[in-house]
Amino acid sequence: MEAFVVGIVFLGIPTIVGWIIKNYYAHKRFMKVLELKAEMNARLLDRLGTDPGALEVLKSDVQQRMFEVSLPELAPRMPAAQARMLTSAQIGLVLLSLGWGLLYIRPFFTLGDAPEVLLVFGTMGVALGIGAMLSAVAAFLATKLWQNEVERA
Repeated sequence: MEAFVVGIVFLGIPTIVGWIIKNYYAHKRFMKVLELKAEMNARLLDRLGTDPGALEVLKSDVQQRMFEVSLPELAPRMPAAQARMLTSAQIGLVLLSLGWGLLYIRPFFTLGDAPEVLLVFGTMGVALGIGAMLSAVAAFLATKLWQNEVERA
């Protein structure tokens, strides 16, 4: 059990530090875009002044897009349904691999409670992996059925 806790610490701490660093740089990037957008809008409003035509534009839908701050995507996005399927399939494969690996190495541990612990975690990994794979199949089937309904309409 002690080895399990040590393993979680060695995997958990770098994961959390990496997540913090990633979010720090994402925030820094967003703030830079926000600063540039605010500067551009300030210059635009200074040039327009109190022109009646400009005030009408600011009252319309255009102003919503003009003052909206969004980051451009670095890569093309896949549809949400496909992303869910891919995520479920990846998680399922990882959990299946982990579960099967734990069940495979179980006979090599003979001391203490290790075989029982490995059996429990291995079985949970396989069960969760199968569940995630079934979730990916269900999302695939639901997407296909939905696309068929849309094509008929």
